[in-house]
Amino acid sequence: MEDDEKITRRFMPDVLRRYRDNAGLSQQELADSIGVSKGFISALEGGRSVPNLDRLVQIADALQVSPGELVNAMLENAAKELGRKIHVKIK
Repeated sequence: MEDDEKITRRFMPDVLRRYRDNAGLSQQELADSIGVSKGFISALEGGRSVPNLDRLVQIADALQVSPGELVNAMLENAAKELGRKIHVKIK
């Protein structure tokens, strides 16, 4: 479990920022749409916090993607950087 959190903390920030930018949302707009502070979104994008599953579902909904798409993007980034395949795919 600890390794999973390390992967999430390391690779989720770039994925979240990329998907938020692609959705055309500011940090404040994303925060408002899921009922959190801009500081929370900043902490996620800065790798200082990781979303729990419920929050990840809310974020994905606000970005109009599936939670699995966010997780898969994170795992793909991790696999590229770590130079090994990560055998989890979420649909």
